[in-house]
Amino acid sequence: MQKGVSIIICSYNGRNRLVETLSHLATQKSECPVEIILVDNNSSDSTKSFADDWWKKNGTVSIQYSSFLQPIPGKSYAQELGYSKAKYEYLLICDDDNWLCEAYVQSAFEIMERHQQIGALGGWCEAEFEGEKPEWFDSYAKYFAVSKQGTESGDITHKKGCLYGAGMVIRKSHWLQLNDRGFSPLLTCRKGDSLSSGGDTEYCYALRLLGYKIWYDENLYFQHWMPEGRMSLLYIQRIRKAMSEANFVVSVYIDELKNKKITQKKFYKRAYSAIKKEFVKQSFKGIFGSFEEKELSKEYFRSLYRLLTQYDEYCENRATIIKWLHNK
Repeated sequence: MQKGVSIIICSYNGRNRLVETLSHLATQKSECPVEIILVDNNSSDSTKSFADDWWKKNGTVSIQYSSFLQPIPGKSYAQELGYSKAKYEYLLICDDDNWLCEAYVQSAFEIMERHQQIGALGGWCEAEFEGEKPEWFDSYAKYFAVSKQGTESGDITHKKGCLYGAGMVIRKSHWLQLNDRGFSPLLTCRKGDSLSSGGDTEYCYALRLLGYKIWYDENLYFQHWMPEGRMSLLYIQRIRKAMSEANFVVSVYIDELKNKKITQKKFYKRAYSAIKKEFVKQSFKGIFGSFEEKELSKEYFRSLYRLLTQYDEYCENRATIIKWLHNK
């Protein structure tokens, strides 16, 4: 595998977001080989042709640029296409609303070169608002992937344990290794305007099962564009629901990492305990509580529902993981 960084940009109707993103990439101060691979994920706004024209007029010759169409909706499908086209070992996931600092690419390259045990590397970001910052934003920033992912640079495998996809760096050789084993993600990333999520988290746990580390570094900084249309409590409700569904799948990976056997009896025992301790209280909060109390109540009932009805799905997911994990 050639040493260098392949920046993967997956975009659905991102025409209006891409100018700033590409502008920040064009000003990267890097010494390593770099390429940009843009994947238009079934857009209807001519994302690909717009980006192609912009880079031709404004890009830098030191960074190679190519673009592709992925007609199958879903960010995970777009990423897979981007990974397959990449010629360099390090794959940097840059969302179409991420503005990387000028040293991001070179810093990522050096960190990955220096620590061969890293499976996934991430940084941190601050929000850049289109309009006024909502007064509630800081309390819910994590749902917008706006946060520091560690208290200091280094191994966070047994601390946070995973990374958000924005700005994440992985190795193509690991991606090929997972493919060779028959790895098939149980979760998918967003499809168009839907808020399915968790693909990046699942990938981190898959890497952990193979023995690789999850790493955070303070030098990897970017700004995350926050359009006004996303600044609503309704958006938070939607993303929390999607994350809740993803967490059920991620829990299977966690149990596998701990080699923990979970029986149906344990599922029902947990459900009984949850009903006995919290049912009345959570019901009351769900009706009369604050916004946050109502959201926590929803999560309680989602979890209770899964404990009562989804043990078979849990077992199927566990079997899928075990199959590819032991397929050498």
